[in-house]
Amino acid sequence: MDYLIYGFSKSSKISLTYVVVSEAVKKLEQLHLSGPTAGRFLAETVAAVALTSAELKNDDERISIQTKVDGPIGGSFSDASKNGNLRGYTLKKILNEFDDQKDIQLNCVLGKFGELTFIKSNSKGILSQNTINCDPLDMRHGLARYYNEATNQPTAIEIVAISEDYAIKRASAVKVTKTEPCDSELFISILEKFNSGLVKNSISEQLDITGLSKLLGIEDLEIFEHRFLTAKCTCNREKVLYSVSCLSKEELNEILEKKELPEVTCHFCSKSYRVTTEEVANMLRKIK
Repeated sequence: MDYLIYGFSKSSKISLTYVVVSEAVKKLEQLHLSGPTAGRFLAETVAAVALTSAELKNDDERISIQTKVDGPIGGSFSDASKNGNLRGYTLKKILNEFDDQKDIQLNCVLGKFGELTFIKSNSKGILSQNTINCDPLDMRHGLARYYNEATNQPTAIEIVAISEDYAIKRASAVKVTKTEPCDSELFISILEKFNSGLVKNSISEQLDITGLSKLLGIEDLEIFEHRFLTAKCTCNREKVLYSVSCLSKEELNEILEKKELPEVTCHFCSKSYRVTTEEVANMLRKIK
């Protein structure tokens, strides 16, 4: 089962967030019929947004990460809610030129130029928005820059996405952040473990939160949140009807005249909704 764990060391003033999103990414891969290359990139973006969701405070809050790249995959969109729901998709699902390679190299499909946009919102609208240029795009480096530059929090990030038999086997990520005043020597030693690849290797081997905190030297980590995560879309027929009702009177009339009833497909879960003639006619009557 996927989860998010957030803990804090009162003695060293260092926080640790650890997420595992393997099952969620596997489900999203299947929903979108994603190839292995898109699945690998999707795993990194979903792990990244799951990490950032630890900072959500209220039940109606969400955080989204939108990526734009000049490579053939185009970019992605992923988001997470306070209640643990994860969603995500890549703009391109199948990349024939790369999908038959056993060793997936994302740099080939991401291109030279990248952009990361972080959007925090609630039921009333957008609360904050930050954009980070990252050339070329690297989710680990981009997320670290977001915390270090946009939020002024010295942070170390690691993201792991492991494929096996052309599908995601494991997707996880960890974030360590220091607050002031902090045990600077301990934080420097933690950074060295991130930079050396020790943290990456450890979470690749499914190290649990206890083992990870010991590895990092955060012996008195106190767990403040243990949240279960799952791939779950919030789309429904009512939302689809509302989106269609926002079309102009001319566009709705054209739909009726051509008798081509719109089929709306959700980007997040690929579920399709067919809007009926009667429903379109009701929308027109309300406009008149």
